[in-house]
Amino acid sequence: MRWLSDVLFRLRAVFDRHTMERDLEDEFAFHLGKQAEKYVAAGMDPAEARRRARIEFGGEERFKEDARASWGVGALTDIAGDLRFAVRQLLKNPAFNTLAALTLALGIGGTVAIFSAVNGLMLRPLPYPEEDRVMSFWMDYNWRGEEFDLVKEIPESFESIAAYSNLGYTLRTEGGSSIVTALVSSVELWDVLDVQPLLGRTFLEGEDRPGAEKVVVLSHGIWQREFGGDSDVVGRRVEFDGVARTVIGVMAEEFYFPDPQHEVFIPLDLDPGQGDYAQNGWLVLVGRLKQGATQAGIDRDLGSMVTALDERYDYPGAWDKTRDPHLVPQREYVLGAIRPAMLLLLSAVGLLLLMACVNVTALILSRTVDRTREMSVRAALGAGRARLVRQVLTESIVLGLVAGALGVALAVGLFDLVVASLPMDPAFRSTLDLDWVTLLSALVLSVVAGSVIALAPIRNLLRGEVAQGALTQRSAAGGVHAGRLQNALVVTEVLLAVVLVTGTALLVRTVDQLRTLDTGMNPQGVLTVGVLVSEEEATEAERGIFFDRLLERTRALPGVAAAGFINRAPLRDGGYQGTVDITGRPDLEGVNRPNVMYRPVTPGTFEALGMEVVRGRGIEPIDIAGSPLVTVVNETFARAIWRDEDPIGRTYSLSWLGTVEVVGVVADIAVTNLVGAQPFVGFYAWDQAQRGSGGGILVARTDGDPNALTPPIRSLVRELEPRAAVGRVQTMGDIVDAEMAEPLRLRFFLGLFSTLGLVLGTVGVYGVVSYSVQRRQAEFGLRMALGAQPRTLLGTVVRRGMWPVALGVAGGAAVALLASRLLAGFLYGVEPTDPVSLAAAAGVLLAAGLVAALLPAWRASATDPAVALRSD
Repeated sequence: MRWLSDVLFRLRAVFDRHTMERDLEDEFAFHLGKQAEKYVAAGMDPAEARRRARIEFGGEERFKEDARASWGVGALTDIAGDLRFAVRQLLKNPAFNTLAALTLALGIGGTVAIFSAVNGLMLRPLPYPEEDRVMSFWMDYNWRGEEFDLVKEIPESFESIAAYSNLGYTLRTEGGSSIVTALVSSVELWDVLDVQPLLGRTFLEGEDRPGAEKVVVLSHGIWQREFGGDSDVVGRRVEFDGVARTVIGVMAEEFYFPDPQHEVFIPLDLDPGQGDYAQNGWLVLVGRLKQGATQAGIDRDLGSMVTALDERYDYPGAWDKTRDPHLVPQREYVLGAIRPAMLLLLSAVGLLLLMACVNVTALILSRTVDRTREMSVRAALGAGRARLVRQVLTESIVLGLVAGALGVALAVGLFDLVVASLPMDPAFRSTLDLDWVTLLSALVLSVVAGSVIALAPIRNLLRGEVAQGALTQRSAAGGVHAGRLQNALVVTEVLLAVVLVTGTALLVRTVDQLRTLDTGMNPQGVLTVGVLVSEEEATEAERGIFFDRLLERTRALPGVAAAGFINRAPLRDGGYQGTVDITGRPDLEGVNRPNVMYRPVTPGTFEALGMEVVRGRGIEPIDIAGSPLVTVVNETFARAIWRDEDPIGRTYSLSWLGTVEVVGVVADIAVTNLVGAQPFVGFYAWDQAQRGSGGGILVARTDGDPNALTPPIRSLVRELEPRAAVGRVQTMGDIVDAEMAEPLRLRFFLGLFSTLGLVLGTVGVYGVVSYSVQRRQAEFGLRMALGAQPRTLLGTVVRRGMWPVALGVAGGAAVALLASRLLAGFLYGVEPTDPVSLAAAAGVLLAAGLVAALLPAWRASATDPAVALRSD
């Protein structure tokens, strides 16, 4: 245990130095006294004895220094001394150091917050083991139950393959009814994910087949929210869509699949006797690779799957699963769309942190040059360059650590706001938090930032400019080199600011372009309300009557101009589509059958959404069950199929509905996306195609605030049908904005970062020019005394202050031209090399630089010669 006592001794020498010094004094006094006693015993005078003893020991301080050296903590003691001195320096210049710390804190706090999100989304493992072995198959949400059963046993490279999809269920508890999103899957899902529940069990073999007991697994979130975290919930019967299901398990808090919006897990009903089994392509396939699976084996398996499908099915072109078979790693499948935006934000905030470091470097460089006298005195007393460098580095790192602490506080305080504004699926926000990785990254950033800002002052020290300064306050060499370095720092700041401002300008123009797009609708003043009545709880007739009465009462609400039902909200819900057979068009048969979006609507839906009927008529009250089946198609459908011929009166057939007659054409609306070609869409009479269904989207138009309709509509639903549940409530304006969420949110962050960058750049220019004016005050006074005009000095200072700004703008424009291509995937209607955006960024930075240079230049032009000369 000798090593332990040695460690304890050294720790005492560092942290209890006062006691150690006192013990050292006592020890020296003891040995000195003993030696003096010997001399006294030999007959020497006591005073002479003490003098002889001191001479023999060779000096108290030398003895103490040797003793301290034997402690083995000299380096630690020196570092502790440097730290104490650094803290005193911070306290000595509170205004300067507060400005520097806050500047760095902005960069560190923003970087930590964004990095935490990036870590949570792209670096932190997904909540199931060996995620790299979990793969999704091609043709997303397009597999039929029959196809799944055909191919699931073919691949030899997979341990297991599962099918899943999602559905909305009405959950009924003592607290009332609510709509929950359920993941419905085959029993193999839990083998694919290789996870165990927190309580109970998952699905057993056969529970996804006809006749099995109705069961459900709860997510941790809904277990806590709806059941109070009751551990006895396993075995309880809970109603979903009016059907009692037995709770068999509860998942762990961190688990989700494929994303956190799914709150319950229910077995699929893979029943060959149902039409959905063979006709409805709505499933996703996912599998777990075996250990050691090779690409050759995987390719062979995919080929075998394609062969089996090709032999069994005759696919239309829109649904051909025999084309391009491939696998997608689960992380890429779930988070792939988020990656580019998050990396872009991380790069942008990294630029902001770099700007903050450059800005603080310029400030510290100025202060280091002003400390020439102090440094020269320390050098004269024996401090070498390495010792001075260590002191400057220590001061900078301490400043960085203070800034890091402030940055972490900033990141913690604003983290929820940052996460809510990120360009990503809101479902993933619940998975993000600030953890130990955040604190570690903040510590690393603080030390790195402190080291970076010390580089320039250390460079001056290593060049010997402190020694050249002797004991004078102003060193010509130091001033010249410091001035050059400060100008270089300004160029760097301005360059980085131009890059940030250019990116912001590009996104501002993109959003402006998106806002000018014609959606084919008028989204202002429109509220959408999801309404669901379980097919198990109410009969078809009861559901039909309820929707009729709800629509009638909604139209009677004050301020409602129009209302109707549609099965899917435009731009938000997607789905519900299938191939059709065009009457009299043999060229569009078989694999050439067109794919059409399926959208049943009630009379009044077109008016509520602000859609325009451009030919024929819309869906009207005469289009009821029992009357001829009708449809209204969009312009893209009519133009592509019937070209220049009149589509009115033409017919086509749907396998699940029958033959329908085209009675009208509506202007194209944005069905699935804002940009790009719109799909074929058929609008059908609700009473003919959707009456008696379990749910729909109620759309209501008002001249006032559409959100004001939410409470009365909820009250109507409760009053008319207690068994009904209200789902997502959203304005069409919010839905349209959600389609622009990525550029909008990127614009927000880049706008924030570029504003901060602009402030930092402006402060940097002001600081350098102001510092230059201060150092040359005597020169300006002499020139004024010799007859120089104030405007001449003003122009001289502004020109010298603006040339690094102009150089930075030119360099920034060049870098922005290259870096802006990284934004290409987020732009619409604007080229990455857009000259307007570049010109705007350059103009903003030049104007900011001019203002920053004018203020100290004006002060220089107002110099009093007598005062300036006396001050030197």
